[in-house]
Amino acid sequence: MISIKDSQSVKRLLLALVGAIFVGETLVMLLIDMLPPLSHWHTALLDAVWLLTLLFPAIYFLVFRPLKTQLIQQEQAEITRQEAVDRLQKIASQAPGIVFQFQLRLDGSCCVPYANEGLFKIYRVSPEDVREDASYVFTVVHPDDLENHRASIQTSAQDLTPWIQEYRLKFGEEPECWLLGNALPQRLADGSTLWHGFITDITERKQVETELQIAATAFESQEGMVITDINNVIIKVNQAFIRLTGYSSEELLNRRMNILKSGRHDAKFYAAMWDSITRTGTWQGEIWNQLKNAEVLPTFVTITAVKNNGGEVINYVATYTDITERKVIEEKINNLAFYDSLTQLPNRVLLADRMHQTLARCRRNQEIAAVCMLDLDGFKQVNDTLGHASGDRLLRDVAQRLKECIRQEDTAARFGGDEFALLLGGFATVSECEQTLARIVAAIAAPYQIFGQVAHISASIGVTLFPEDSSDPDLLLRHADQVMYEVKQNSKNGYKLFNSVHEMRNQTTQDFLKKIDEALVKGQFELYYQPKVDCRLGKVVGVEASVCWNHPVLGILASSEFIPVIEHDDLIIALGEWTIQSALLQLNEWREAGFNLPISVNISARQLHNQEFLRRLQELLAGYDAELIQRLELEIVETAALKDVIAGGDAIRRCRAMGIRVTLDDFGTGFSSLVQSLVRLNHLAVDALKVDLSFVSDMLTDPEDRALVEGVVGLAASSRLQVIAKGVKYVDQIVMLMELGCDVMQGSGLASPMSAKRICTWLAVFTPDPLWGLPASDLTSRDYFELLLTEANHRSWTNRVIANLDDPCDDTTPESLLDHQQCRFGQWYSEEDASHFRNISEFDALDAVHQNIHQISAHLCEHHQAGMDVEADADKAQLLVEQHNMTSLVHHLLADELLK
Repeated sequence: MISIKDSQSVKRLLLALVGAIFVGETLVMLLIDMLPPLSHWHTALLDAVWLLTLLFPAIYFLVFRPLKTQLIQQEQAEITRQEAVDRLQKIASQAPGIVFQFQLRLDGSCCVPYANEGLFKIYRVSPEDVREDASYVFTVVHPDDLENHRASIQTSAQDLTPWIQEYRLKFGEEPECWLLGNALPQRLADGSTLWHGFITDITERKQVETELQIAATAFESQEGMVITDINNVIIKVNQAFIRLTGYSSEELLNRRMNILKSGRHDAKFYAAMWDSITRTGTWQGEIWNQLKNAEVLPTFVTITAVKNNGGEVINYVATYTDITERKVIEEKINNLAFYDSLTQLPNRVLLADRMHQTLARCRRNQEIAAVCMLDLDGFKQVNDTLGHASGDRLLRDVAQRLKECIRQEDTAARFGGDEFALLLGGFATVSECEQTLARIVAAIAAPYQIFGQVAHISASIGVTLFPEDSSDPDLLLRHADQVMYEVKQNSKNGYKLFNSVHEMRNQTTQDFLKKIDEALVKGQFELYYQPKVDCRLGKVVGVEASVCWNHPVLGILASSEFIPVIEHDDLIIALGEWTIQSALLQLNEWREAGFNLPISVNISARQLHNQEFLRRLQELLAGYDAELIQRLELEIVETAALKDVIAGGDAIRRCRAMGIRVTLDDFGTGFSSLVQSLVRLNHLAVDALKVDLSFVSDMLTDPEDRALVEGVVGLAASSRLQVIAKGVKYVDQIVMLMELGCDVMQGSGLASPMSAKRICTWLAVFTPDPLWGLPASDLTSRDYFELLLTEANHRSWTNRVIANLDDPCDDTTPESLLDHQQCRFGQWYSEEDASHFRNISEFDALDAVHQNIHQISAHLCEHHQAGMDVEADADKAQLLVEQHNMTSLVHHLLADELLK
């Protein structure tokens, strides 16, 4: 329709309409005049048509065009509205949680006119299913929350107040789901209530709140807790920590933890603690803390490092537990377990522990220790005459006098009754020890005032000395006890040193010989085999057999533990014959198994010079063919052969005539000169020489030993004898011996003695060391050979550091390991011998790795001595890695020259 505001348009339209009618009527009249005469009816019809034609534009503009415009506007409004609805639905679908309308009707029924897809995710029902009936949404509400949930909706509907509610959903056995609802109500015309709002899932927030509540409750537990930043500055403490330390919260916050430092722990303690925290993220242990009132409190502490998502430490949390009561109990238990209740002197258990420490210290310092057993003379008479109370008082006075006579590091102990023990160490001479003993005897013999009565007693003391006697604590105590009874039976009031060691050893030797004889009859002996390797060829060329004793109590005993006892007895001959017979049996067994390996056995001097030796040897060889006998070798100690050169030489030649090879063992120890050696070798007529291990072990550091080995090799070459080096431990010794012309070797550096079963397994996997193929003669420069030797020596040094950790006799200190210039490699590096390599880039890196190896070794020793096994194991692994890095650098230095 045309608006009233457009009145000018209406006027113009009317004028145009009137003008059109006038003009149209005029034209119609002219047309009628031009046509033939028409009837009245046709004239009226023509007027009507013409009038309609003139009126149609007016009708169009006045009626149809406004109607069309209105329809177009309505269509555009609908499109705009639909676009707005679509945008709202998209927004609602992306919103977290549920966007909804909820309607509560007057009859109590309910529906959800609208809800986004979040309804399905949370309530597990589609919006279409609750559009008419929404009773389902109440069935999944947690039973404990349902009543309150309904009541909150009724209150909001009644008062038209916003509905805000936290409640839970429960689906079977699944964990609970927490929701937060928030909606605004409005009253509809039919009296029902419609809410518009949203619901969000707050389960995660609730879990965090619960965890925070638990953490807050735990933080305020009975244990003291403190949180610090990465600089150890306190940022939070709980009430238990405040009560524990006596400080207020204000006094502790923003202060460093050293406010509690008591001074009872040294820097090494804290270094180890932080090292553990850095590596493992935690540490536990006992710390003595100083409180505000200056008291020192023992606490058990657990420190944990807190890290962020990037793995960086952001805080430290520590818990402190007061262990004062436990310490008191421990002290009481310790006193009961380790101290005599009457005299408060150490008892037998504590004395045994201190004996191990004292003997180890005296061994390291090469000092004398005295183990004494003391018995009181006349004590029974005093106890019977004056009473038991007086006897107890007398024992306490004796204990006091003993403590006054000895040093702080010494120990006086009571074993019970009137029997005491003394452990005195640190003496340089026996006379110093005797002065102390005389002072003790005099002090004990002085009169005692016991409850107004005078008592007289004396002491009988038996003494044995370490290391002259033994290193076994129990044996030392038995020897001291034995001598003490001798003093008591003879003179009393004095002391006596254990000086019958040789007589007792004679008795012990007889008992030992008897046990060995029984062991031989019972078949308790076994042969162990040590390979002999030709390092130049990289192959095993034989084995040396040694006798081991499978002792039923002591386990496997090496020959060095019993052969010296029987070498001057005929039992050595019986054992030697058993050895030859067992070796022959083993040779036959190996041959049947498919491999032929010579076995050498040792012949004692007593057996070699026995008149029945050759006859008995022939009897033992009977039944074996010549091929097998040729793989049997006899090893004769040089000194045994020199005892009677003529007789010894004759026996050796007859053995060779039987097809047996003969080797002269420990060569070089029995001759005054190599010239004399050459003369006597012609009489002995042996097949091979074994260089004494004492020369081999020191030839790298002692020029004289090296010259002697070189001379022996040359002497053997001139006599066309094979040379075997024994006691080889390190690869640099192997390379040096190969340079000198000795290729066959044996020793722990190649393989230790092993059983027949084990050696078969070892032979199957044996591979030569690649370094054996690089003797000095093949190197282009002596400098390269020295570098190879020093590196190999240092590799062996590293292995010895690890191996000696559990050796009670080892006195290595962290300080000695830290000195990197005292080892052979350090000396080589700083001397002119290393000048050949100073321009190579790896040379400086080699020094850094070498120093790091010594630092790690020092830490390893320190951690092992402190009983920190986890840290020590980590040090071992790091040490081996660094040693491997050092070897790689050395090989880089050698590579160019070796490839020329």
